[in-house]
Amino acid sequence: MKFRVVLIAVLFVAACQRQRETRQPSQTRRGVTTTTIAAPPANLMQKKVVEQIPFGPNLLDSKGIGPKLAADGTVSGEVLAYKPTDPVNVTMRFHESPHGLQSSVRVEDPKGKEVYRTFREMNGGKLVTFTIPPKKLKRGHYKVEGYWGGNVAVEWDIDVK
Repeated sequence: MKFRVVLIAVLFVAACQRQRETRQPSQTRRGVTTTTIAAPPANLMQKKVVEQIPFGPNLLDSKGIGPKLAADGTVSGEVLAYKPTDPVNVTMRFHESPHGLQSSVRVEDPKGKEVYRTFREMNGGKLVTFTIPPKKLKRGHYKVEGYWGGNVAVEWDIDVK
């Protein structure tokens, strides 16, 4: 009886032990042995990571910037010189409008200071027109950017004379 208990205990202990895996280095077709050693992951806790995702040419179907709007509320064509009394209208027709998309327009002066910015929830819509009031832009050179989400979809350099 004792022999059976000891035998069962030994078999139980042997069955519970982990088997060690032996890793074979990979071989190429020519029989050359290679071993890959991975670098440890980088610690990015204190670093600022900027990742830009490039978009294909189909982000916008059409765009326009100008002082006058057509009957459908869009700008056709491109005008880059304005009078101080002219509004600046920006139209963007997006190829896609995923759920939660927010479009915006941003205006910078030559020093890179933001002088105007406005947002609009698209709610599935693909067409948006922004109007930059004439009071916001004094005489000078400006950069106008249209955004699809957080990504620049279009940009123009305009002059207010």
